[in-house]
Amino acid sequence: MLELDELFLGGGILLIGLCAAIGVAIAAYLLIRHLHRGVARFLVNSFGYPIAGYILTTTTYVAFDTYMPELLDIDTKYYAALVVFLGVWTVYRISMSAVEYHFPHEHHQPNKAEPILKFTLRVAIWGFGVMIILNTLEINITPLLAGAGIAGIAVALAAQDILGNIFGGAALYVDAPFRVGDWVKVSGQFGEVLQIGPRSTRIKTLDAQLMTISNSKIAGDAVINFSAPEEYMLIRLKIGIAEGSDVQLVKKTMMDAVDKVSAETPYLSHDERVEANFLSFGDSSLDFELVICAAKPLYYYAAIDAVNCEVDRLFRERNISTSCLKREIRIVNVPDQDR
Repeated sequence: MLELDELFLGGGILLIGLCAAIGVAIAAYLLIRHLHRGVARFLVNSFGYPIAGYILTTTTYVAFDTYMPELLDIDTKYYAALVVFLGVWTVYRISMSAVEYHFPHEHHQPNKAEPILKFTLRVAIWGFGVMIILNTLEINITPLLAGAGIAGIAVALAAQDILGNIFGGAALYVDAPFRVGDWVKVSGQFGEVLQIGPRSTRIKTLDAQLMTISNSKIAGDAVINFSAPEEYMLIRLKIGIAEGSDVQLVKKTMMDAVDKVSAETPYLSHDERVEANFLSFGDSSLDFELVICAAKPLYYYAAIDAVNCEVDRLFRERNISTSCLKREIRIVNVPDQDR
């Protein structure tokens, strides 16, 4: 027969445990909101909520098993399974907090390694934890393991493209051929990297279109990063001049055009040397190469347009003719055709 004093004592322990668990959970929630980074946030985010769970679980077990067993008979294995669950949850939160601590967000953009690591740890920790919990509940997990193996093979075959993209994303993290904000050329497309996800990468092309490329395709393709190691881009312009032109005047005119564009626009880099080279004698032209440097990949076409326009203006002003291929065809000794 349940005594009144035992009922009050057990109920008091249960109420104290419930209030303490709620208090710890609220404190953890407030601290996580105000602690943006650091060891303190890592500790609170890892152990705050699990401690509340341990307090509530332990006080509930003590209250019913010791003072109120007639109201609720708690089997030890169920309490042990609940403790194992809390332990797995604690390990999971520690892992997630560690990933966030070592890979912080930059400019409101998540680090590209974060989603991949979180997904891998989530599957591994909870998959292993479920097996331990079932074993604690004395459930035979051998058939489950065999079924999981067969199901895993089936899933791997069915989702090989998705898995390939995920592993491609991991390869992009390890190799790091580009970062968010870089200008790249991949799969024949040129644009700015907006997002690197666990499955795909999003690139904004020059015509303001959003292109999504699977990570497996990027990992197996040649990638040109125009933002690394420097932001500028070298541009080589081929210019053909009419035969008989003054070579030195042509080279000086091209350099003057570049100086004017550099002074009046932000398109060209001031740190790189400009070159005007006489390359070769063509079939009907003198072939020159003008080497300029766009300050940013975004200015690539604008720099070419500005320099070409200024070169053409100065050529006309200084009576320098560009090459124009002319062919003369003569037909000799054409026999009269019989009518």
